[in-house]
Amino acid sequence: MAPRLKILSNVIERLAKLNAAVTGHLYGVMYEETLTLLTFSINPVDDENQILPMDLQLCMPAEVDLFGILYVDQYKQDIPDAFKDIDVTDNPLLIKYSLDAASINAFYYIHQKLEAIKYEIITEDDFLQNFYYIRLQATLPFISEKTTVLDSLQKTRKNLAAGKVAFHFPQSDIYLLGNDNNEDLESKSAKELLQFSGAYNTPGNKKNKKSPGIIEAVTANMLLKMSNDKNSEETVKYAPVVQQIKQPIEYYEFSLKIDALSLVGHNITMAQLYEILVESICRNLRLVGSSFENQLAVEDVSLRLPEPLHFKPLNFGHLITLVYPIGMSASETFEYRKSLHRRLALEMSKPYFRRGNSIRFENDSEKDQYLLNPHEAVTNPDNCQINTISGLYAYHHYMQDGFDDNGWGCAYRSLQTIVSWFRLQGYTEKPVPTHKEIQKCLVDIGDKPSSFIGSKQWIGSTEVGFVLETMLDVSIKVLCASNGEEMATLVSDLAHHFQTQGTPVMIGGGVLAHTILGVSFDELYEDVRFLILDPHYTGPEQLNTIVNKGWCGWKKKDFWRKDAFYNMCLPQRPKCI
Repeated sequence: MAPRLKILSNVIERLAKLNAAVTGHLYGVMYEETLTLLTFSINPVDDENQILPMDLQLCMPAEVDLFGILYVDQYKQDIPDAFKDIDVTDNPLLIKYSLDAASINAFYYIHQKLEAIKYEIITEDDFLQNFYYIRLQATLPFISEKTTVLDSLQKTRKNLAAGKVAFHFPQSDIYLLGNDNNEDLESKSAKELLQFSGAYNTPGNKKNKKSPGIIEAVTANMLLKMSNDKNSEETVKYAPVVQQIKQPIEYYEFSLKIDALSLVGHNITMAQLYEILVESICRNLRLVGSSFENQLAVEDVSLRLPEPLHFKPLNFGHLITLVYPIGMSASETFEYRKSLHRRLALEMSKPYFRRGNSIRFENDSEKDQYLLNPHEAVTNPDNCQINTISGLYAYHHYMQDGFDDNGWGCAYRSLQTIVSWFRLQGYTEKPVPTHKEIQKCLVDIGDKPSSFIGSKQWIGSTEVGFVLETMLDVSIKVLCASNGEEMATLVSDLAHHFQTQGTPVMIGGGVLAHTILGVSFDELYEDVRFLILDPHYTGPEQLNTIVNKGWCGWKKKDFWRKDAFYNMCLPQRPKCI
C-alpha cells in the first residue's frame, strides 16, 4: 500500500514563484506510513558549479531524504532513469506542476507504473505538531596524516556507525548507549525523553509561541567510546606486535566541531532515535569532508577548520546545514552560495546563506543579549493597510552594555538597531558599532572635529546616513517633514519603503530620535499610525514592559511635535547574495 502524501504549504508557495520549465528533485520525511514533502530543488541548465541532489541531501536534517522528482511544464526525461538516484523507497514520488494552471498532480511510481495519488496541504506549524528538531553538538578529536585526511574522516564515520558513540540529553539527563540491549531499545519509546526536554507536543499541549528568529530544538551531546569490549572466552588471544618505522610524517591534530540536526517524529523508539543521531553525525562529517576536499584541491593552501552553520531561508519549511571554513569571507563563498540559490530556486537579490543569516536556537543564550523584533508582540490596528519591516533586528536603547547615554544617545541607539538589521540579514559581518566608534567614523570622514570623540554631543539622521554609507557601504534616501503635521502626508512614501526595502527608518526631530518600523492607514488616510521603536527606554530586556508601556508600539500622527522639523534616514537594501 502506497504511503499517504502531505505537502508543506511552503512548497506550494515556492512552486508558484517559478517562471520557467525545469526539472528537479523532492525531499521529505517518511513517518507513520505518511510521506511529508518538505522542499524541492531544481536543475539549472547553465550552472557550472551545480550542486548534486545527493550532496544537497547531506545539508538536510537526518531523516529528510531524497524521495522523488519534480517536473515543471516538461516531462521529457525517461521515468525509470529519473528515479535512479532514489534509494530510500521502492515507490518514489513524482510531482508534475503546471505553471499556467498553478496546479499540482502527484504520482507514486509503483510496479513500473505511475499511479495518481491525492494529497493534503499542511502548514509548517501543523507539521511540527508531530515532529521536533534535535541539535547534536560535540567536539571530535581528530588526528591524521596530511595526505590521508579524507580517509581518516571516512574511518571515523565508520567507527561512529558501528556504535562506538553514546548520546546524552542534558535537559532530561538521559543517556542513550549503543551497547544497550537491542530488545529494550526497540520497545522503549522516545516520548519520555521528549516530555522531559519540553519538546514533546500534543494537540492539548501547545508549545509557547517562539521568540522571533529563535528555533526550538532538543539539545544532545555526544560521548565517544574510548575502550574496546572485553574479549569473550572463545576469542583467540594474540601477542601484541609493535612495528617501528623511522620516517618524517606531517600530520594534522585538531578538534572537529560537530553541530548536526535531526528531524524526528514523536512516536519513534529509542533504537530508532539512536540510529538517526548517528546518521546526523555522519552527514555532518561528510559535509566537513567536502570542505576539506575543496580546500586540499587548491595548492599550497593552509587548511582551515570547517564550521557547521544552520539556516532557514524565507518561506522555507525546514532547516538546512552548510559548512564553511572558519575565516572564509563572503566573497570566497560567493560561487557556492550562488549555486545554492539557483538550485533551491531562491531570488538572487538577497543573501540567505551568509554567516549572518545563520539561525539562533533557544539554548544560544549568548546570542540573546538583546530583544529581537519586539514589535511582533504588538497588536496591530484593525481595518488598515499595514506595512512593516521585513527580517530581524535587535532592540538597542539607552543604558545598554553598561554604558550611560541617557539624555543624548538616542540617535546612536537607533543607528545600532539599523546596523543590527543589516547584520541579522547577512549583509555585513561587521559588529554593531559603539558610540565611540560612531564618533570616530564621523571624525575620520571630516564631518566632526577630533574633540567630538568621547563627547556627549547628539547626532541626527544626516550623521546616521554618513555612518551607514561609510561603515556598511549602504546607500541612503532622505525624507523630510517641515513639521509634525506633515508626517501624515509621507505615510505612502514610508509604506513604499517598507514594501520594497524593509529596513528600519531612523527619524530625528527637535532633540529626539526614534526608529520607525512600520506604518498603517485606512482608505481615506484619516487613521494614520506609525510603529515606533523608542531608544529612550532605560530598563531591562523585558518584552512585556516594553510593549505594555508603549516603548514599542503604534503611535497616532499627533505623536510628532507640530513645531519640530523632521528628517528621516531610509537605508536601502543592497542587491546581492
